[in-house]
Amino acid sequence: MVIAIVATSFVNRQNDKKNETVAVKTTTVIKQAKVEVKSKSVFEVADSLCQEAGVPFLLVKEIGQNESGWRYVTNTNGGTDHGDLQVIDATYWYWYNKLELEGGKTRRNYLKVAIYYLKNLHNRYGSWEKARFAYGRGHWRSPDTWTALETKFMGKIDFTKYDN
Repeated sequence: MVIAIVATSFVNRQNDKKNETVAVKTTTVIKQAKVEVKSKSVFEVADSLCQEAGVPFLLVKEIGQNESGWRYVTNTNGGTDHGDLQVIDATYWYWYNKLELEGGKTRRNYLKVAIYYLKNLHNRYGSWEKARFAYGRGHWRSPDTWTALETKFMGKIDFTKYDN
């Protein structure tokens, strides 16, 4: 009888070890099956939104470089402009509601608002140069009225690439 108990105990321990091994292998397989999701870069998001709105991505990229260096920032000079393309609060909330966006002040929402606002200005003024100036200053003014700062920021973009 002692031999039968020892043999049964040995067999039970062997089965337990097999079950542990199977559990470990199953866990390993589950970990290997994990899918890694890669976030889109800010440029990929902006490019997608530009295609959707019909706005030249490279122009938006240049505007973002000029406005914030593509760092999602809040104005540090006491203004109310935010995001990569430095949209002021009043403009943001107007377009946020007009575009029926959700989620509040997200980076993607700021990009979408800015791009659609720029598109609207292009529709109004008929050129990307005029739209860019109005984007930064609220409305178009002829170059002979520009300040040195306005001349400088407008001079950073070659509008012949965008306006035919």
